[in-house]
Amino acid sequence: MVWVPWIATENENASSEEIKNLCNKTRNPQSGKLSDLMRITSLTPEVSEDLHTLGSAVYRNATGFTAREKEIIALVTSTFIGCVH
Repeated sequence: MVWVPWIATENENASSEEIKNLCNKTRNPQSGKLSDLMRITSLTPEVSEDLHTLGSAVYRNATGFTAREKEIIALVTSTFIGCVH
């Protein structure tokens, strides 16, 4: 079955400087890819940036948990709330 997206998103090569800056800021440094969350909120860049900032504050900058523990917490939380990502 072919995947057909139904959510309109902003093209990461858009002419808007705001979108270009957002893509550069939120791009995964290891893979070079944009997160799905950034892509689905790209039509509202202010929301996308706020979500990225929140994720960074909570996940990347959190102390007290190892990387493995953070991944387990994310997995359990996603499963609990029914996230299919």
